Amino acid sequence: MSHKRKLIDIADLHINIENPRFEMVGNQREAIKTMIEDQGEKLAKLADDITNEGLNPGDPIFVTKHEKQTNQYNVLEGNRRVTALKLLENPDLIPETNKSLLNKFKKLSEQYSKSSIEKVPCVLFDEEKEAEHWIELKHTGQNDGVGTVVWDAQQKARYDERVKGTSSYALQIIDFLQKEDSVDSELKKNLSKVKSSSLQRLATDPDFRRVSGIDIKDGKVITRYEPAEVAKPLSKAANDLLRKDFTVKDIYYKDDRLNYLETFKKTDLPDKTQELSGNWELISTTRPKKADPKKAKPKGKKSKALISKRHTIIPKSTIIPISQPRVNKIYHELKDLDLRDFENSGAIAFRVFIELSMDSYIEKNPISGVTNNSKLSHKLKSVASDLETKGILDKNKLKGAYTAATMKDSIFSIDTFNAFVHNKDFNPDAEQLKKNWDNLEIFFVKLWELI
Repeated sequence: MSHKRKLIDIADLHINIENPRFEMVGNQREAIKTMIEDQGEKLAKLADDITNEGLNPGDPIFVTKHEKQTNQYNVLEGNRRVTALKLLENPDLIPETNKSLLNKFKKLSEQYSKSSIEKVPCVLFDEEKEAEHWIELKHTGQNDGVGTVVWDAQQKARYDERVKGTSSYALQIIDFLQKEDSVDSELKKNLSKVKSSSLQRLATDPDFRRVSGIDIKDGKVITRYEPAEVAKPLSKAANDLLRKDFTVKDIYYKDDRLNYLETFKKTDLPDKTQELSGNWELISTTRPKKADPKKAKPKGKKSKALISKRHTIIPKSTIIPISQPRVNKIYHELKDLDLRDFENSGAIAFRVFIELSMDSYIEKNPISGVTNNSKLSHKLKSVASDLETKGILDKNKLKGAYTAATMKDSIFSIDTFNAFVHNKDFNPDAEQLKKNWDNLEIFFVKLWELI
């Protein structure tokens, strides 16, 4: 092939009237006008980049000699760049009807004139067909590796890390999983295929971080757990993102992510007894020692969704993996039913949820003297007592359950729930229903962990 490099004046470059970007036009003015209509704001952004950074030295303009005019050249590749340069030289080429673009180019032109580009680096081909191969490779994709192989999200993130000194949360998680000994070797082989944009979406969600035992500080992913423990939820997330039937739609919105978190089983979550004495960064090679339970400071109460701000019995942020299909469906309904419109439906569904939860626990963990036919108050008291006897929850954390089971006159009692169902003159109160849930939440969380 015969070609050579040549510096050419912008004025001597002709926009291709047969540009593949649009139908063939008759002359230069029409070609520029059509390019403006086709590219619009993109031309302004390109011109802004050229003004500030110059032309890409690794991507010269392809040209061939004009068929009629001496010392003039037809642009084969780089028509957008040449159009942007011509508009920077003369913004009045932009029609008055496109005032927004015209004003932008006038401002850019003032800045450009201070260090304008007089000659453009070009590759001059003897014949147009000699350039066709290179143009095709540039604009028709990877071509099985012959063309430009674009970076995926992970590769872009790694470039940012090396050049800009920033590392995405997703990349930190992927690198941690790659180095962690407890992670399955098959997953490690496929980590490069994980959709890092989706993993980033999860990592920026506070509920996902809470469930998986990670947090963010100064742009770094941190945790208080042993590596093998925090690797469990992060491995599950990575494996899910590798599934063909799992798409970004499954975690796109907040409610989608909350529903996704309920697919995590107890074995997918960190063992909270494996906390360390302080936080450590996932990308770090060192970590704190294991916490001494004797010296551990008492933790403050877990923050709850403010009762006054939520309109559902169960907060959207609550995560309870429920294995029984019908109970799980009722649980989700209680997270969706708006008490401003459905306080009666909510109250009745809440009572059903309590009873079916008790029945599910008793079926899995039989308690002497308790059957499905026992009164709900007796079931509730017996299950609470069973959790206390086994050392799973203490009396303070079971107070809500004991109050509901034994204090008949309390607004939180089972008798009150029964009245919602059987007494036509007894109306449920939305605030009381929400408080009832808040008093019982930890009880149900632990109960379903054991089923």
